[in-house]
Amino acid sequence: METEITAARALYYEFLAFIFFFYEDDKKFLEWKKELEILQKSPLGDAQNFEILKSFDFKSFKAEQNAVLFDFSISNVALSASFYNEGRDEGKMKIFVSNILKRSKFRRNEKEKNDEDFIGFIFYFMSVLLKNGEMALSRELFSSVIDKIADKFSSALISHPNAVFFASIGKILRDFIELERTIKC
Repeated sequence: METEITAARALYYEFLAFIFFFYEDDKKFLEWKKELEILQKSPLGDAQNFEILKSFDFKSFKAEQNAVLFDFSISNVALSASFYNEGRDEGKMKIFVSNILKRSKFRRNEKEKNDEDFIGFIFYFMSVLLKNGEMALSRELFSSVIDKIADKFSSALISHPNAVFFASIGKILRDFIELERTIKC
């Protein structure tokens, strides 16, 4: 039973990580849609959030991703964990994640432009730790970083004026983190 719970947690973190990365084509999005179908069978929280996500194609996803995360003409949702902890990028959260990464057997892909402060990287790293049975490091990553920033980050997604897709992601994240807190990771 514990193995199945850990696998489900890893899938949720991977599912949440993908949508914060920037992709030029729909290949990864189509893989993400398959994960959505799996998670939708036993959704956390309001099933309507999964229906909303299901209604988006790659083109509409990219348009909202740009409007909510990357458009600097209005207030975009920050993707830096340190921003939600300290109000700036490249802070304590990056140090915490870097130190955990150094103690693991995993390394960041240097070709990618994303660093240890990037929320997409942090969620994906958590998924990798869980998939590989690195429970002590995953607990540390949750308690030192994810738990500290998740509420503010999910609220930013939910409250963004251009967010429909990302508001649903924020609600799923909020519900998932509440579950994570109850199982003490």
